[in-house]
Amino acid sequence: MGADDEPHAVGTVGVHTVWCAQSFNDPRSETLNKKSLSLVLCGVLLSLAGAEVSSAAPGTMRDWPQWSGPDHNLTSLGNGIFDRESFGLETVWKRPLGSAYSGISIVGERVVTGFSDGTSDFLISLDAATGKEQWRFKISETYKGHDGSDDGPLASPMIADGKVYGLGAWGHLFALELATGKPLWAHHVVEKFGARKPEYGFTTTPTVVDQLLIVETGGDAGRSISAFDRTSGELRWSTGDDSVGYQSPIALSVGGTRQILAVTNEHMMGLEPATGKVLWQHENNENGDGFAQPVPVGEDGVLLTSWPEAALFRITKAGSDYQVEEAWRSPALRGNYAIPIPYEGHLYGFSGRFLTCVDAKTGETVWKSRPPGGGNLVLVDGHLVIQAPSGELVVAEASPEGYREKTRVQALDRGYFTRPSFAGGRFYVRNLTDITAIGVTDKVAAPAMDKEVARSEAAEGELRGTLGSFVRKVMAVDDKRALIDAFMAEHTEWPMQEGDDVHFVYRGQVEDLALTGNLFLDGQDHPMHRLEGTDFYYLTVALPKAAHFSYQYTIFDERVTDPLNPNTFGPEGGEQSALTTAGWQTPAHLAEPKGPRGTLETMQWKSELLGREREVQIYLPGGYSDGDTRYPLLVVNHGDQALRFGAINNSLDNLIGNKVAPMIVALVPRADWSEYSGSGTSDYTAALAKELIPTLDTSYRTLAMAEARGIMGVGSAGFASIYAAFDQPELFGKAAAQSFYKGEQHDDLVSMIDASKARDLQLVFHWSSYDYENARSDGPELVTHLEKHGFKPSVIQVDDGVGWGMWSARTGSILAELFPAR
Repeated sequence: MGADDEPHAVGTVGVHTVWCAQSFNDPRSETLNKKSLSLVLCGVLLSLAGAEVSSAAPGTMRDWPQWSGPDHNLTSLGNGIFDRESFGLETVWKRPLGSAYSGISIVGERVVTGFSDGTSDFLISLDAATGKEQWRFKISETYKGHDGSDDGPLASPMIADGKVYGLGAWGHLFALELATGKPLWAHHVVEKFGARKPEYGFTTTPTVVDQLLIVETGGDAGRSISAFDRTSGELRWSTGDDSVGYQSPIALSVGGTRQILAVTNEHMMGLEPATGKVLWQHENNENGDGFAQPVPVGEDGVLLTSWPEAALFRITKAGSDYQVEEAWRSPALRGNYAIPIPYEGHLYGFSGRFLTCVDAKTGETVWKSRPPGGGNLVLVDGHLVIQAPSGELVVAEASPEGYREKTRVQALDRGYFTRPSFAGGRFYVRNLTDITAIGVTDKVAAPAMDKEVARSEAAEGELRGTLGSFVRKVMAVDDKRALIDAFMAEHTEWPMQEGDDVHFVYRGQVEDLALTGNLFLDGQDHPMHRLEGTDFYYLTVALPKAAHFSYQYTIFDERVTDPLNPNTFGPEGGEQSALTTAGWQTPAHLAEPKGPRGTLETMQWKSELLGREREVQIYLPGGYSDGDTRYPLLVVNHGDQALRFGAINNSLDNLIGNKVAPMIVALVPRADWSEYSGSGTSDYTAALAKELIPTLDTSYRTLAMAEARGIMGVGSAGFASIYAAFDQPELFGKAAAQSFYKGEQHDDLVSMIDASKARDLQLVFHWSSYDYENARSDGPELVTHLEKHGFKPSVIQVDDGVGWGMWSARTGSILAELFPAR
């Protein structure tokens, strides 16, 4: 969906708006917010600065000139927006808008953000009061999402002195007139200045410091951070040799010296604005994951956030010397890309999906709350304003006393990573399909339902079957523990299954408990219901029969396996509980073989093309050493996982000579994620063709012909497999993908399909009803495209979960399809 449809007004707002014209000389940026991860990665941008927070004059509504707000700290104070006895929220206008992670910047009557129409990426200006389009500027061709990310611009626009500055995901840096969208200057920072595009695209937001535009470009040979003239766009200086990911620079004062604070993948450093001279630097390996963002806290504190933890540093100056000391390091704010907000001695952010308050002095958790869910947030007039995953906009007091929700409204059909913006008395929120303006009104919204009441009502609606009857019985008696003990002694197999219902039970003294796993299509944690006055938690879920799922319990943001279910799988430290629903039969090919077995050998593949080395395991069929027969060759991407979690060696031993022809199998591990779904897919394919396959043909008795070679993989490895088959048709005549989803070079794959004449290429696709969200759409989409071009791919579609339980169960069908026994 694009941005061409007119907005529709769905409410009015009783708020008097007074615009405040300001000059912004110190705007900041925003950083990639990804899932991910599956991880997600995707991008949102950061810009924060200065510990001092100013307030507008009473009754004055403030602008939001960059995604970090008027004071560069995700905070807007002094608007008087909540200065009333009671208030509610309502939608002012809503309109379609294409995909992007771009934040929303507002000055005066102009709302500026990015979007993609599927072909091109744009910056668009909308009327703040009505949502009508004022102008749009084409940035570049669309930056396609990959490996779980979505299409469109990543960086947020920033507005200063009547100009809009932006950076496209491909590296197009530009300046426009705010009033008209007229281009003033533009550069391609990769082509012209040697910048290096991060795997998910440029996400950093340019930061204005005096007459300079500061950008983390991440190039080689002194080009980590660059400064451009705001008026002409000319390069003024570049510095630093570190790599950068999705960080953004900020401006702040240390010991009375104004400077640029930049975080790279290796260091945190202070730079002299006029020259780029490095004033100080501090090693940043612990937070060097590409997402670490600086948050000024108090007079001399800087908080660095990253996926596993947050750390607070004290930066001081004595004479000409700077000192950086770590004050604390804590996992209290982790597992979420939302940037914490400092306010009155506390930090408000997310730990996983839990809204969390942290003592800014110690890093200790003050409180956590599951509602409203792990989304993104800003702070306006002492209140946290959160876009929840449900698409609701939620207002809660920013208080160390606990989570105190004031009101909420369904702003969008679903939330996303982009945080709200606030200007002129309205909140602006967006997701991948729509943007909306939400007003604060004197009309009192229905009070948010007490979470215990909500859980009680939800629980009442789920009381079904044996468990439901038991819960009702316990509710009616005083001695609940005795009944629970007897019930648990009688029923020893958990989860309990009755028809389509699966009952999950947990006993333990915990403050918060939820069920998570691939048995939920929404990807969210689902709170368990607690029998009041007991340590008994329960939840009933309807699931398809004859299916394989995996799940965990979350106690706050710690994940644990089900103590009542002995069936687990997965690597140490990441174990999950396994659930098979009624009718599931473990395929015979996964059992321990009783007949002849193949052998596993190890070879080292040191790739000169990729500059990486890995250990490849080679499966040789039974009887290989006894003759001179040549065999077909199958390359398995993620081969180490297929062996460890998918028991592919058992499948081969049990099926060869029965349903599958004898073959040699190269189990190839991934050395870098970019090989499968990033910009390195084509390089990886070339390395297969020029290095690995020739080595295998020389070292083993393979049938060196395309019709006797295949390649397969799961998830991103499936994308790499299909890509390799079309990129090297003289090498691979067969390919299979399980849970296929698009990689960064998907457009290249589509182009190769369109140009291919290899209609005899044998292709197999496999996905499930509970598969990854993008796999449920990307796989069918590619199959349809292949069929339109005359290919005849085989499709295995099942009502099942997703993961190695599901994938390994269909290995036999895929092997028999590609290499049937003769």
